[in-house]
Amino acid sequence: MPSRRPHEPEFDVEELTPIRQAIGERTGTSFRDIPQFWLQVLADSEALVAARNKRKEAGGVVPTYNDYFIKIVASVIGGYPAMNAWCEDNQIKLLKPINLGFACATDDGVLLPTVFDADKKSLNEIADNTRELIELARSGRLRASLQMGAGFTLSNIGPTVVDMFNAIISPPQTAILAIGAMKKRPIVGDDEIVARASAYLTLTVDHRALDATQAAPFLNDIVELLGDAGWLAQL
Repeated sequence: MPSRRPHEPEFDVEELTPIRQAIGERTGTSFRDIPQFWLQVLADSEALVAARNKRKEAGGVVPTYNDYFIKIVASVIGGYPAMNAWCEDNQIKLLKPINLGFACATDDGVLLPTVFDADKKSLNEIADNTRELIELARSGRLRASLQMGAGFTLSNIGPTVVDMFNAIISPPQTAILAIGAMKKRPIVGDDEIVARASAYLTLTVDHRALDATQAAPFLNDIVELLGDAGWLAQL
């Protein structure tokens, strides 16, 4: 029985794993050192769902919604250099390659694999890449080199009851996109309320590197591609 202070309830001790310790250190550094602010939007995702369903019907590779979001961010972020950047040593390092990290849940904690040169990969290539990275992460075989080099991260909570959440910037990156559960919600269209697939997108930004006047257009461009049925169908 672990020793305890007077009047403290009985308890069992579970040591923090190295991964959980690393998560604590990075998030602690993020909260302590980065002045963060948030922008949020409810994004109509009906076109995205339709495009993915067509791929299902056609057979072959079926990208996840997260794969689509990686492709969308990779297609947009080049126009916003300070989003694909590191802020450290009182400098903003504008990264030339577009390497995107994504949150991957494992039994030991969340890891952040990297999709390198995401802007140069097709949607199918991204889907193949993320599938391999997730398998490596969940089997404990993800090398450190595959978790480094990202200039921006996406955190997709997947099919849960959680509508929205704020993700924590992974230092030294300058921003992270949190994607809530995709589900049918009431949306106003053509002056009518209709039920459409949608997702809350929350962009967390390092105020040292960016202001809302730069971050809001980036989020707007993501929302526009989410609603562009023609562009999505060509992926």
